[in-house]
Amino acid sequence: LGEAEAPEEIFTVNGALRPQIEISPNERQFWRVVNASADRYLDLQLDGALFEIVALDGMPLAYHDPQRPTRTTNHVLLSPAGRVEAIVSGPALPTQAALRTLCVDTGPEGDPNPGMVLADLIQPNPERAGPDQHDTDPRPEPDHAAEARPPRYKPINLERLKKRSPSFTAIFTEDKNGFYINGNKFAMDAAPLTSVRVGAYQHWRIVNRTAELHPFHIHQVHFLAYEENGTPLKYPAWLDTVNVPVGGSVDIILDFTDPVIKGMAVFHCHLLNHEDKGMMAKVLFK
Repeated sequence: LGEAEAPEEIFTVNGALRPQIEISPNERQFWRVVNASADRYLDLQLDGALFEIVALDGMPLAYHDPQRPTRTTNHVLLSPAGRVEAIVSGPALPTQAALRTLCVDTGPEGDPNPGMVLADLIQPNPERAGPDQHDTDPRPEPDHAAEARPPRYKPINLERLKKRSPSFTAIFTEDKNGFYINGNKFAMDAAPLTSVRVGAYQHWRIVNRTAELHPFHIHQVHFLAYEENGTPLKYPAWLDTVNVPVGGSVDIILDFTDPVIKGMAVFHCHLLNHEDKGMMAKVLFK
């Protein structure tokens, strides 16, 4: 046999290749997972356990829906730049368990995203265990004073915005020469493609006229992704990055009430190869 070829790329977790994560059976841990890759999708699955999601893209589920502060699922799709915060419970042992990503179909012209093991779950070493290492339910006592405080978010009825035609449509296209939004490649001296009034909500439609997935991302604000290909999503969510299906569309309601700054910002495809080759545009907050 010839010598094995060196891998062209590897996928690490916290800088390590297939690290070990210590977790006891039924121990509850709070995990924050960031997909910091340039162009790799992750469909996260935990052998023998579920994800009890508490936040997506830095936005707690309870902020907009206090009655449903968590959502339980057996896998979580994270595009590049996607984030999830979740409670996980250690699987029953003895068993071999891993954190893995499932294969993601990115479309006929998309890059391959094969399944792989990302990390192995192991029992903690008793010799290194601290006084709280074996606490199987380390939840703090409820903060009744905090529960009595009113929520910061004031609910708003967005149904009228959903029924209106989009105030802006972003169309993703590509060809052998590059990637485009509404027919334009990004340029540093380009005018903003659209402008928004600070203090408002807007209905946008993101359209993908290509044969591969594109994750739409906007700076400064979150949005409610509520409809895909004209059909209401089973789990609408507040995000800052959303996948736009091959040949399809996503409808979103953007919250421009409290951006970080006024002035120029950008939105773009978060596959960095696509962004660097033109799939980015300016938006003016005024």
